Amino acid sequence: MSIYGAVKIVLLGDFATGKTTLKRNFMGLHLDEVYMSTLGVDLATHKHLDEDMELTFQIWDLGGQKDFREMRKKHYAGSEGGLLVFDKSRPETFAHLKEWLDEVSTPLKEKIPIIVLGNKNDLLDADNNQRFDLEAEQFVNEYKNSFENIELVNYYSTCALTGLNVQRAFSELGRLIIRKKSDELKI
Repeated sequence: MSIYGAVKIVLLGDFATGKTTLKRNFMGLHLDEVYMSTLGVDLATHKHLDEDMELTFQIWDLGGQKDFREMRKKHYAGSEGGLLVFDKSRPETFAHLKEWLDEVSTPLKEKIPIIVLGNKNDLLDADNNQRFDLEAEQFVNEYKNSFENIELVNYYSTCALTGLNVQRAFSELGRLIIRKKSDELKI
């Protein structure tokens, strides 16, 4: 097992897309039955272990309300990766993905990997889930290298309540960050 230090990641997306619930699921915490929107920023750390790595995530869960746009920009500094979340049951949150990428790209100094997550898979039937998945995959392919400081690397359909693809998305993001750091250290 390889042991790595801490990595700073940001959770991005409109309010009520399930960012906090995804984080809590990843951390193995019970899920709150009462919904409270994140105001500002909620910072958490989590030591993640799997078959081939030990990594501490510093998870910056940023409030998705438009009023917090200027405040969020200050918290992007030093980010090494991100998860961009939309709510499959609210199509307008998918329509805002490019705005989020524009917002996060500007203050970054280095290129970071971002994975797009279509959350709340459990609220749609199979046909609508498949339609959203195809649209999200096309979005990732279309904008993959469109931003100077962002590389869209993948898309996952998730469900924070059941855990569908939650560990997988965080683990992949961690591996991408580690790979980038390792490549930077090579002379």
